[in-house]
Amino acid sequence: MVPRPTVWLDMDPGIDDSWAIAVALSQCDVAGISTVAGNVELEHTFQNAQDVLNVLGHPEIPVFPGADGPLLEPLITAQAFHGEQGLGDYVAEPRNIPGISASTLRVWSRWAQEPIRESATHLIATGPLTNLAMGFLAFPELRSAWRSITAMCGALPGTEMDKAKEFNVYVDPHAADVVFRYGERVQMLGINVAHKALVPIRDLDRLPRYGKVGRMLAKMLNFYTIEARGEGGNPDAFPIDDVVAVAAVSYPEIFQWRELPLTVVREGPLRGTVVISPIDVKRPVVRVALDIEVEEFLIWLWQSMERYRA
Repeated sequence: MVPRPTVWLDMDPGIDDSWAIAVALSQCDVAGISTVAGNVELEHTFQNAQDVLNVLGHPEIPVFPGADGPLLEPLITAQAFHGEQGLGDYVAEPRNIPGISASTLRVWSRWAQEPIRESATHLIATGPLTNLAMGFLAFPELRSAWRSITAMCGALPGTEMDKAKEFNVYVDPHAADVVFRYGERVQMLGINVAHKALVPIRDLDRLPRYGKVGRMLAKMLNFYTIEARGEGGNPDAFPIDDVVAVAAVSYPEIFQWRELPLTVVREGPLRGTVVISPIDVKRPVVRVALDIEVEEFLIWLWQSMERYRA
């Protein structure tokens, strides 16, 4: 594994995002979280991130609200997978959470300040890429500010699978294309790889040993697996995509990678499909995950949870 990295999480919590926060705190130094509308509306993703951090014992980590919808399209949510407010059957304790007052551009102006620019921070994005795209367009210095930019999105071009598109790219294909066009040191973790790293349903029996964190995740995942179970082809397991994105930064050696210039189909019936950029269009290469060592991932996942053992 690489030395403990410093990361910034950009996400739309969301149940798998919530587990990703828990694992990131175990394996990385989390500098902050920005939230975006995606799995549910921004008001919920912003609050959910703070609620999860509170249970994890880190209310001091800053959380910023970002974009409340895609660049050009109406917002599409995934409440069937995540519940009306995003955390399934989990209900957080009442807290005095500040309302959303910062604009997206003010959020990104904070990202551009010295603590982020100089800390060799890895950016992990597990929701629609709207915040990243707006930031790259408004503050060009952010395109190269990160040690790496790992996006849980899309699928490897040419992959034979039942979905050409994937939620995060489909929700905001224009934003994904901006990131692939302007971002530096971008890594793409597609669902063709994330859906190999399946968690057996029986493994959820482990969660009670992790105290209040385990109980929180159990309530979320009992809801999540109703819809997610069977994705990836195994009816007795489920994918946990956003956790795999954290592994791509914390444990990159369990992945196979290839560099490709990418673009996104932004309109029509193939909206959200990631394709290789034409040779006459100059684009930076994206480091694309090709495969993952699943057993090593599962060992890493449950070792990460040991931090929360009751």
